[in-house]
Amino acid sequence: MITALVVGGGSIGKRHLRNLLATGRTAAVVETREDRRAEIAAKHPGVPLHPSLEAALAAEQYRVGFICLPTAYHMDPALALAGRGLHLFVEKPVSHTLDRIPELLDLVEQKKLIAMTGFCMRFFQPLQKAKELLTAGRAGRLVTARSFTGVYLPDWHPYEDYRSFYMAKKDQGGGVLLDECHAFDWMQWLCGPITAVSAVVGTFSDLEVETDDVCEALVRFGPRMVGSIHLDMVDRSARSEVELIGTESTVLVDLEGHTVRCYDHKGRKWERWSFEPAYDRMYVDEIEHFFACVENGRPPLVDLRAGYRVQRIIDACARSSASRRFVDLD
Repeated sequence: MITALVVGGGSIGKRHLRNLLATGRTAAVVETREDRRAEIAAKHPGVPLHPSLEAALAAEQYRVGFICLPTAYHMDPALALAGRGLHLFVEKPVSHTLDRIPELLDLVEQKKLIAMTGFCMRFFQPLQKAKELLTAGRAGRLVTARSFTGVYLPDWHPYEDYRSFYMAKKDQGGGVLLDECHAFDWMQWLCGPITAVSAVVGTFSDLEVETDDVCEALVRFGPRMVGSIHLDMVDRSARSEVELIGTESTVLVDLEGHTVRCYDHKGRKWERWSFEPAYDRMYVDEIEHFFACVENGRPPLVDLRAGYRVQRIIDACARSSASRRFVDLD
């Protein structure tokens, strides 16, 4: 039996493949594009490569499946693999719509499977430090918070034309609202469940894309906390920052600078923590956590239901933008 079947040989699929092999696990890959199969074969000789999911399932048995396709194509392979009893790691977001996610949740529960959503930023050290500070009560009760994420789309994959990248394609589930939904997950992790949103989502830049490139969302975290979440694929400075303002202190996270600061009100000074830029570490920690959950039968830190919750926030942002109204989430 091969440990993992990686469905999708694009950027994130190749990253997971590399980390699976580096941690001593076996893996096979499903990739429809011949050029990508050739690239993977050159870098990882001996890894079984299949042009279709059907061919992969006919060739071997697998313990877990990694769904690493463009967002709009997640559901069919996820349901097929869960139906065969494979534990699932589904890259974020779970899908491009809410359709069929409840069906997948029911199947996972029926089969008693471990299913994790790939919100890798839960394993990013600066955000983990911020969570530690909040849990220790350093900020007091949070009152307001802001998350800002902006990256210029053509800089994401400089080795390819951004106009052919799935992020630019509506039918593939691209767009900033879907792809940069990490912020909805980490803000709920840090601040609590988002209960309502008022958002503007659209295409405002000169980029040649079919998808939204800006999302500006005002969010409620229950009755006594409000915040904002900004996403764009226009900002050439590549910034990602979080501000958490509480009754006792303020915590600032610079995700690009790998720093966390917490204000010491009595001393009138900032405490500061710096972390080595090690992006791949969070992906390794993420899959190690997933496999530990598979081995021990315990729920992952960010399970499929957490992914579904974020999908509902994405849907609420889209509906709010279309209706120009606040949308409540239960």
